[in-house]
Amino acid sequence: MEKQNYFTVDEANQQIPWLRVRLREIISLGKNIKRLRLQLDNILRVGSSNGHTDIDQDVSNHRKEIGGAMERLRNLVLDINTSGMILKDIEMGLVDFPTIREDREVYLCWHLGEASTQFWHETDVGFSGRQPLV
Repeated sequence: MEKQNYFTVDEANQQIPWLRVRLREIISLGKNIKRLRLQLDNILRVGSSNGHTDIDQDVSNHRKEIGGAMERLRNLVLDINTSGMILKDIEMGLVDFPTIREDREVYLCWHLGEASTQFWHETDVGFSGRQPLV
């Protein structure tokens, strides 16, 4: 079994600039994938309703673009999770950092838009159970 990677508050805060870049790209990719899927659905719907069969290249291009964006998104999520952090919510940019507090494992909790790590929560509670660090 792999050794658990624990973060101090300072170590978590040092990761925030790195996380911001990746999370902004993840959010942008998510929006782009959603847009491309809507366009693909529209292409398929219009093409099938008017009898056109010349949509194959457009469909193929959209599927390739979606596939590439999905692969990049998976790699970014993997980068975060393999570094010991836990990406909890892509749209919110919510990340937990395992830590030890009062001799037990808990999570430091941060999300995109916060200046620094200021909250923690029990491992079985989540965002709604956040408590201030002070």
